Amino acid sequence: MGLFFKARGTSSFGLLIMRLIVGSYTLSLGIMQASNIEAYISKVKEMNVLSENIAFIAAFVFPFILIIFGSLYIMGFFTPVTSFILALVSLVKIIGRGFFPTPGVPFNKDMIIFACFVLTLFSGAGKISFDVFLDKKKKKGIQPTAAVTAEVVTEPKTEEKPPA
Repeated sequence: MGLFFKARGTSSFGLLIMRLIVGSYTLSLGIMQASNIEAYISKVKEMNVLSENIAFIAAFVFPFILIIFGSLYIMGFFTPVTSFILALVSLVKIIGRGFFPTPGVPFNKDMIIFACFVLTLFSGAGKISFDVFLDKKKKKGIQPTAAVTAEVVTEPKTEEKPPA
């Protein structure tokens, strides 16, 4: 029975699989939106959530943010910053489309992806990422190269007699 209830592997492997799946989804979504940018811009304008100029800017910038930060997320590079930015983009998407955009579907995949970004924001990318190499370099620079010791020598006190 121990086979079914004993956890195997590490959390870093689970974080890697999650980063690969969610990052690939984010990257492919950004590529699809950027490949037909005019249609995506008109789709965002039709939502009537933002003014026309802000909708144009947001629709033009979001696909490239998804491509750049989706790639960084897959690699595990600057994971806290990357996760924060992708969580904000995902949150804007959730607010713009609504919590349950498809009638009859009891969940929103964007909310699950948002939860994955928040998870890696607080837990990090794990040991299988580029962040590990950055942390090693940072830790090497902090540690002292030579130990400094000080020895305190005390002299015994001699009692002085007052002059008579």
